[in-house]
Amino acid sequence: MKRIFIGILSFCCAITAYSQAFPDSVLTKYKSYGTQKEKQAFLADYLQNVLYFDNKVIEKGIGLSSLFKKQNEESAADLATVIVAMKLAQDEGNYTAGLNMSFPVLQRFEKKNDTIGIAFSLAGIATCYHYSQDYEQAIAYNKKAIPLIISMGDENLIARLYNDIGSYYESASMPDSGLVYAHKALELATKLKYEQGMPYVLSTVAENYIANKDYDLAQPFLRRGIDYAAKLSNDRALGFLNNDFAQIFLETKQYDSAFHYVHNAIRTYNVRDDKPQQLRSYKYLSQCFEETNQPDSANKYFRLTMAIKDTLYNMEKAKLVHSMSFTEQLRQQELESDRIKQLEERKHNIQYALIAIGIISFVILFLLLSRSTITNTRVITFLSILALLVVFEFLNLLLHPFLERITHHSPLLMLIALVCIAALLIPLHHKLEKWATHKLVEKNKAVRLANAKKTIEQLEKKTDEAE
Repeated sequence: MKRIFIGILSFCCAITAYSQAFPDSVLTKYKSYGTQKEKQAFLADYLQNVLYFDNKVIEKGIGLSSLFKKQNEESAADLATVIVAMKLAQDEGNYTAGLNMSFPVLQRFEKKNDTIGIAFSLAGIATCYHYSQDYEQAIAYNKKAIPLIISMGDENLIARLYNDIGSYYESASMPDSGLVYAHKALELATKLKYEQGMPYVLSTVAENYIANKDYDLAQPFLRRGIDYAAKLSNDRALGFLNNDFAQIFLETKQYDSAFHYVHNAIRTYNVRDDKPQQLRSYKYLSQCFEETNQPDSANKYFRLTMAIKDTLYNMEKAKLVHSMSFTEQLRQQELESDRIKQLEERKHNIQYALIAIGIISFVILFLLLSRSTITNTRVITFLSILALLVVFEFLNLLLHPFLERITHHSPLLMLIALVCIAALLIPLHHKLEKWATHKLVEKNKAVRLANAKKTIEQLEKKTDEAE
């Protein structure tokens, strides 16, 4: 059951106001907040409470990640990537891809000491491990997230994590530990008066009691859960709660009650077409018929159980293919994003090189054309060498994509091409340097001669005045 509930118990009800048109309005809302912390908090809540339940969450998450990358909002893009990773694990069964996407995101958030990002990534990794059935790691990563969530003061998310940990312990056949966290989740859910989440929290408590064979203790929680589910017309919750009751009565050999509850569950899940829960119901029903010596009916429902298993197997294969296509789409998006980023950087570098060439050329021309400034030829030599290096770097930036295409990214051919460019520049540089040095020497002679004439004229004038 708890595979269904991962991510549902996020108690930020006000976030439903954020379910706007996707994705431009999300970007607009994101940018409307003043601080980065507020932006991160909004987006994390949006991803968990709105986008998480969209039936096209993977496609939309990829689109949102791409949109934020184009806006140079790397942290926001990483948060969207985590939600894609979680849904790949949950909906597509591709927990390997989910983990491969989540770990680099966690490392980036840790480098920035981003509390919200770290907590969100840890919860995402825990979800991926849960669907890989590595419950020990799922528990460990959720526990790492708890102190961060507590420091943020988000009791709603704390309740969700407690419930998830309680569920993971039950799946790992450790109900004593599961009950500790399940009761913590129930306490917080009761405090927050979140009725929509109560059927799920109560079921976590009950299922841990069932795993511990404490059937009498489990039943009151299941009854409360059914009351809440019926009040909210929550058919999904009613279905699995009835299955939980059927499990109790089957294990305690109270077959009439087991028949009653399993039929209730089947009616619900036939309408919802929930294959995993249908499988559970038919399995219980087949066992009931077998235990009550009705082999024909037992065989009938056993065959139905096998048919659903085959359907689920085929669905899993289809999901895997689907997931691989999404993974490739995400990879291509990353490559395109990196390409755009490199083009922008190259464009900026070319502009910087042009500015440097302009400044150096201006200084040299000023020194050459100025009628009053006298300078050393070594200054011209230094500036000319600096200009040569800048021009070479400029040509390298300008021609690099072309050289990559014609050399097919061969380092040796690239080196040869750059050496050829340098071989063409060096003679030109020597000629320009020789011309500039000659001009500077001539200018310095002219300036010195003019100064000498001026000095002689002043001396002659003083001599005439003295006579």
